[in-house]
Amino acid sequence: MNGLSPDEQAEYKAVLEKEKEGMPWRFRKNLYSQYSLAARNCMSLFPNNHLDISDLKTNTQASQLNERFYNLLLTETVGEREVLNYINQTPAFHIIGSILRGCHLGFGHHSAYLFPEFPLGTSYQADYLIIGRNSGGHEFVFVELESPKGSVTIQDGELGNPFRKGIIQVKDWRRWLQENYTMLSEYFERCKNKDEALPKEFCKYDETRIHYVVVSGMRSNFTEKTYRIAREHKDNDKIHLLHYENLVDYSRQILDLPTY
Repeated sequence: MNGLSPDEQAEYKAVLEKEKEGMPWRFRKNLYSQYSLAARNCMSLFPNNHLDISDLKTNTQASQLNERFYNLLLTETVGEREVLNYINQTPAFHIIGSILRGCHLGFGHHSAYLFPEFPLGTSYQADYLIIGRNSGGHEFVFVELESPKGSVTIQDGELGNPFRKGIIQVKDWRRWLQENYTMLSEYFERCKNKDEALPKEFCKYDETRIHYVVVSGMRSNFTEKTYRIAREHKDNDKIHLLHYENLVDYSRQILDLPTY
């Protein structure tokens, strides 16, 4: 398999042989979980962007990464840039990947991928694009992180400037995607596994496959009215409005789950 070292190649071939043991001709067992992380990445549609739950479960520091993230959010001076730097440079991408399960989106359990700083042409950039696959194909989640602090909500729970700014950004993305979606296929072609064909959902705009997330503030910023507004945006606009403690909760929960 291209991209594997000689030792990794030998390990991969050994598992392939085990899959055939005791099986009739042309049949084999599925021992995917025994493939090395390197082999699973090489087999994936986007090898450099693969979210691998098995890799997360063997990371003995994952729980500590979650707690360090929470402690960062509690500091008085934390801003959006500090949050992005922590996730991207640690790295702790599972914190963003956990949105798939935390928001009950219903895809990602077959495979999941994450693209930081995903460009939408030269006009816009999403902080993250999460891609998940289920039996119906791939779906897409564009994520915008706003400030954890400041006037996140006002007037007994009405949305403040960080959320309003994030929602405006999402609406700009949506318009761009409607008009320019085919441009993304060129980007995905450059990133994909050369042995795999790009599925049609990466080439043709389908609004039913696209979701949005805006994250700002903390749990204490949300009132009953805020949660109602959040439900309205989810139902009417497919925009999930989350606070950062949602990400803390989701990233803790994902450690005990079998898939993203």
